[in-house]
Amino acid sequence: MRGGLIDLGSNSFRLLVADGDCVVQRRSHHLGLAQSVSRHGSFTEDDLREATMTARELLRCAQDHWCDQVAIVATEAFRLASNGSAAVRHMSEVLDHPVRILSTAEETMLAFQASAAALPDLDALTVVDLGGGSLGVASGTRWAPRPQHHFSFQLGVHLLAPRALEGDRLSTSRRVRLEQHIAEEFHPVAATLQAGQRQVVLVGGSARAIAQIVHTARRAEVPSTTHGLRIDCTDLGHLIARLSDLPTQARLAIPGMKTRRAQTL
Repeated sequence: MRGGLIDLGSNSFRLLVADGDCVVQRRSHHLGLAQSVSRHGSFTEDDLREATMTARELLRCAQDHWCDQVAIVATEAFRLASNGSAAVRHMSEVLDHPVRILSTAEETMLAFQASAAALPDLDALTVVDLGGGSLGVASGTRWAPRPQHHFSFQLGVHLLAPRALEGDRLSTSRRVRLEQHIAEEFHPVAATLQAGQRQVVLVGGSARAIAQIVHTARRAEVPSTTHGLRIDCTDLGHLIARLSDLPTQARLAIPGMKTRRAQTL
């Protein structure tokens, strides 16, 4: 049975078409909706126009690949925007196809289940899903139907960046305040999960971008894939210090840096 999934993400819209375990087609379009919601509190008319046009194009592509079923789901930007529900109703009508906003719990659990399926050698794992609009954490055993613990925070990269950046830089004072805010939000996670018991798996576009830069700095070559790459807190500390003091143009010169990530990473 061939199925399609269209993910209306807070940063990018993605299409995945699969026939059983075989991936037939992948497509991705960057929209950056979380940044707009962070600035305005809602989607603008331009946001809705581009979102609808992009979703229609991805749905047409899925149909061209003869999918038996296509699911269209929306995530954090649609949950946060004051007109998010109205946007989903409008898109459902225009596309003549149902669009559903995932709950925070559903989104976090799906990330956990996908990671557990992709990494069968790990019996227990903690998945950190760093998205454009939200940051989800789920922890449990691979064979369980759902994670033992799960959390979701409005700490997505593209949601926080417009609030934290001054021009194209993150000042020391704002960085300290941001770190304190994240630490306070993460207190329930630290109180619940015991460090060191599980492998931590990072997923999401920003996580992949971080892994690519770290690997490129280590090996002096851009990796062919970020799946399975390992980074540690020392790597992250060096990267934070390096990125914080650089303007956008200088960040673009860092080996492995993706152009559309340079502003917010």
